[in-house]
Amino acid sequence: MGHASILSASVLEQFLIQARLTRAVTSLRLQGANSRLLGDLHIHASRPGSGLELSGLHIRDSVPTVGMPVTLTVLLGDEVLTLESVLLSPVPDEAGNLLLRLSWPREPARLHRRRDVRVAAPDQAPLKARVGLGGRHLDALLVNLTETGVGLAFAEALMVELHAAVDIDAELPDGAVLHCPGEVRHLTYLQGQDYPTRLGVVLSPTPETDLEPIHRFIQARRTDRSQSFRQG
Repeated sequence: MGHASILSASVLEQFLIQARLTRAVTSLRLQGANSRLLGDLHIHASRPGSGLELSGLHIRDSVPTVGMPVTLTVLLGDEVLTLESVLLSPVPDEAGNLLLRLSWPREPARLHRRRDVRVAAPDQAPLKARVGLGGRHLDALLVNLTETGVGLAFAEALMVELHAAVDIDAELPDGAVLHCPGEVRHLTYLQGQDYPTRLGVVLSPTPETDLEPIHRFIQARRTDRSQSFRQG
């Protein structure tokens, strides 16, 4: 488990101001039976003691219910902020776009180092992937994912050259499809495992590659991981 720091009120205020000024990547995990993630948000305004306003709600996203408990996650540099809040009534901004509003947190906000909030950690389920490799298409498990690379596990015992090109296709939990080429940088064989061949792949996105599904997935996993830190 990673170490979490509890922020004082003044430090929290300064963090949120910096997040607003730098348009830090922000996500909102709705809790309860209809749990889902709203990503690609930004801090629009922070009003200490009163509430927070978030911009970036997509037209396709339904407006969540007022009073619903939520977990806010903000990625700022090497730090991950999480805090618990409750949704208030939304308001329009100057351009008429809808802003989500949260109550000012009553519980302390927590700060983790980004490297401690691991994605696809051992207690999180891997994703199924389809991998193009050496003219073949193979089923694999995506056991780790960062902004720059993936870890793949194969049931077959494969001989793969370093720097070999791969194409990765995986359906993410929100239904989005990740498709990205990459290059093999590490090869490990774990004897006796159901998926003995392990590849470490550095992603090589082209200008046409849509990386939004990766960022949205990573935000969701980091939010879940931060919540497990908090509960632990």
